[in-house]
Amino acid sequence: MAQSLDAKVVIVGCGISGVAAAQKLVKAGFNNVRVIEATSRSGGRIKTSKLGNIITEIGATYIHGPSEKNPVFRLARDYGLLDPEVLTPENQSVDVDEYPPCVPNWFSSSGQRLSADSMSPSLKLFHELLDNTWQFRKQKETSGNSVGQFIRSKAQKRALKIWKDKDEPTKKLLLSGISTMLKVECCASATHTMDDIDLAGYSMYKSIKGVDCTFPSGYEGLISHMMAELPADLVTYNQPVRCVHWNGTESRVNPVTLECDDGERIAADHVILTVPLGYLKKHHSTLFSPPLPTHKLDSIQQLGFGTCDKIYVEFESPWWDADCEAIYLVWEDEENISDQVSDKRKSWIRKIPEFTVIKPSEKGSHVLCGWISGHEAEYMETLSEEDIRRSITELIHTFTGDHTITPKNILCTRWFLDPWTCGSYCHPAIHCSAKDLENMMKPLPTNGKPSQPLQVLFAGEATHPCYYSTVHGALLTGWREADRLISHYSSVRPLSQSNKKLAMAGTANAKIVIVGCGISGITAAQKLVKAGFRHVRILEATSRSGGRIKTGRLGNNLVEIGANWIHGPSEENPVFCLARQYGLLEPEALTPESQAMDIGGHPPWIPNVFSSSGRKLNTEDISPALEMFVELLNECSEFQNQNGEPYATVGDFLRTEVKKRAADRWKDIDAATRSLQLCVISNMLKVECCVNGTHSMDEIGLGAFGQYKTLPGLDCTFPGGYEGLIKKLMSELPDGLVTYSQPVRCVHWHNAEKGETPVLVECVDGERIIADHVIVTVPLGYLKKHHSTLFHPPLPLHKLHSIQRLGYGTNNKIFVEFDVPWWDADCEVIHLVWEDEDTMVDQVSDIQRSWIKKLFGFTVLKPTERYGHVLCGWIAGHESEYMETLSEQEVTQAITQLIRRFTGNPTVSPRRVLRSQWFHDPWTCGSYSHLGRLCSEQDLDNMMEPLPTKGSHSQPLQVLFAGEATHPCYFSTVHGALLTGWREADRLISYYSSNHPSKLPQSKL
Repeated sequence: MAQSLDAKVVIVGCGISGVAAAQKLVKAGFNNVRVIEATSRSGGRIKTSKLGNIITEIGATYIHGPSEKNPVFRLARDYGLLDPEVLTPENQSVDVDEYPPCVPNWFSSSGQRLSADSMSPSLKLFHELLDNTWQFRKQKETSGNSVGQFIRSKAQKRALKIWKDKDEPTKKLLLSGISTMLKVECCASATHTMDDIDLAGYSMYKSIKGVDCTFPSGYEGLISHMMAELPADLVTYNQPVRCVHWNGTESRVNPVTLECDDGERIAADHVILTVPLGYLKKHHSTLFSPPLPTHKLDSIQQLGFGTCDKIYVEFESPWWDADCEAIYLVWEDEENISDQVSDKRKSWIRKIPEFTVIKPSEKGSHVLCGWISGHEAEYMETLSEEDIRRSITELIHTFTGDHTITPKNILCTRWFLDPWTCGSYCHPAIHCSAKDLENMMKPLPTNGKPSQPLQVLFAGEATHPCYYSTVHGALLTGWREADRLISHYSSVRPLSQSNKKLAMAGTANAKIVIVGCGISGITAAQKLVKAGFRHVRILEATSRSGGRIKTGRLGNNLVEIGANWIHGPSEENPVFCLARQYGLLEPEALTPESQAMDIGGHPPWIPNVFSSSGRKLNTEDISPALEMFVELLNECSEFQNQNGEPYATVGDFLRTEVKKRAADRWKDIDAATRSLQLCVISNMLKVECCVNGTHSMDEIGLGAFGQYKTLPGLDCTFPGGYEGLIKKLMSELPDGLVTYSQPVRCVHWHNAEKGETPVLVECVDGERIIADHVIVTVPLGYLKKHHSTLFHPPLPLHKLHSIQRLGYGTNNKIFVEFDVPWWDADCEVIHLVWEDEDTMVDQVSDIQRSWIKKLFGFTVLKPTERYGHVLCGWIAGHESEYMETLSEQEVTQAITQLIRRFTGNPTVSPRRVLRSQWFHDPWTCGSYSHLGRLCSEQDLDNMMEPLPTKGSHSQPLQVLFAGEATHPCYFSTVHGALLTGWREADRLISYYSSNHPSKLPQSKL
């Protein structure tokens, strides 16, 4: 087992299966084990909370079958976490078959208390029919039939026979009791309806002997004890995984590379994936590269995964019997045996069939746990706590007939809206079979493939063949996959360690050309040079470094022609960290308070607002519009990857929702004020056009809008100009590494002739440069315009389509200097509201005559002591592109007329004006990227994919791509661009760390 010490194993997910796998591997001698957890806590779907004085389980509640066969029970017993009565032989030997004996109270929707004896025929028939489902386990011809259909048809027939002597009201009540129990079973199976549960597959689940029990101090106590046995730094929290690159698609050293949301890339020999099936269903297309094999994907889709939520309700005093353990609610109009409601918005509460009584009540709290599943549970999650409390109160009043009962507190679970679970647990859906569960647990690559085995392993409750949906099933799968690796390393020969020592020798001779000397190209070069690469060269088309980072002058003032701010200046932002290291920032930007502030991409600036009639408006007067716009903008981000967004674009969504909400919220406002609020919305739409670098918010895809991620920190600037950062970075590169004024005509790649360097870079001046690797960092706008001539052979279609789908637009600045300010001393931003734009527009009808209307306003350059009285006007889209064609005098004239109109002061005159012209810059063709209306995460993945693509037999990593448009969540930012430069450098460093020492000369470095 000595060779296992060096195997790099990464476990994705710190639920009980991940924790159990890590425990076993560490104990077996694996010392390179790491757990990556997306959230801030361990436990996954095991989560404990409190309501009043009572421990409540937000996630898993019971040990199902607490006996020697159950590993969760054994661990809990060994850790001393269980009550004594649970440990008795009698308790462990009872076979309850998942239906623990409980003392029930029954209530009907007419407010009657029903006796347990009167309802026992209903309960007895239901359990008999469930037991009868076992006979269909191996009958393939029943696949496609459902448990719900079986129960309904059989119950109706049996009721005619066995209840023939009962009166009609009693029969109806008993059949309605069957509906209640069907809903209970929906909760047990986490399904919307038992019509979704396969009749043959239903019996694949195995129960274990023992009366179900709970943890007196909470289920999380088990997780805490297990975690205490792991090394302290083994888990990395708040680290979501974006993609698992397997089969050596990202590295020739290790077969698997994990790409994290924050840009970190983790090389591994093996990855154990423990994410819930709900997350797999939603994200499999982006979570794996290459995609999952068809058989595994089919099984992921075939297996069911649903929602079962809890609503804990605390009361001052109990309204149930002292010995009661479960309360069943029977709707008397459900004799047709139904387990779903016709209108979930109006009647979702009817899906709650049962409350369990939380014991013991000696602590002074009287708490019930209501259970609800399916789409009704998912709808419940969208409601406020007050709405839920009201519905629960009405429900209890209806069933008890006592209108004085009032809940003291409530606590609801929301597993469906949890982005990391997307529901509760799995079930055997229609047409599901044992083969699907077998496929779920199969590692990648599959049997018979020549690749390194066991690259990606799968654990979690949905991968257990008969204990799916349980904690013990999840735990056993973690142990199973750990055992799989332990067994593998017991049978293979040790890996040579000498290879790794020699691997980096080849970096000395690798020829790398970087196209573009913006920040992504510079940081890639920096990292490669530091790693020992001696033949690195940057080709820059212009006469300067920095790309879209460009500092200019307006009079005596430094102004940013390009990038303006460090967005999110905090420890997570590499631009901030470098600027701090180089001493380029002001002291207030370095304070913990500034770094901790989460502004969500919208700084809390102090505004002045002017209208086109020459009025200065009070901020309070327009606050309804501002608040609604921010609210809706936040909602836009929630549609990410839902594949069911109500509108195609952000613009469509914002305009439609504003109309709906304005009709409700502003119905008591007079017409003139309402019109003004809508004009303010138009102004905010123009602001967003500038933020996104787009002509119109109708060009921004709603489903992809939330892909962009913000960082904490109050945006800040460089007192000495952004180019100061570029100069510092450039000073660390060898002299002569950059060739300026050297545009590239074509990158010839895919040279298949043996012995030749695979890439040839043809320059405009005729120079031809051979290279092993080329990193292309040109802006997306340039790629859109020149891709057909820039690459030979042409780009693969999927990459070309992504270049076309990704949006790229223009956002320009117009700097204006005045002798005296016409804005308030504390003002930081000026909004210009056109009073004829109550139709919520973000573009003008006649660009040549009205382009200036697209300028939303100005930001004030601070501090005044440094800049004097200088404003920066912002304008995006085609209007911005037209502005670039005008003379400086024409722009100055338009700006002067604009300001005089909005201030009502005909004497205001700019001292001087300076504008940017990014659209007509031949090397940028615009400003920065955005996600267009048909864009998806896959397009961003395609943008960063090197050439040749996966599966090619040519030399890998011939052409790599960096730049802001290639970052999956920080596109359009400087820190995104910087991270992509590091990413591609790391990709090459990782490649040359592979085990091919015989091909590489000894390094003399």
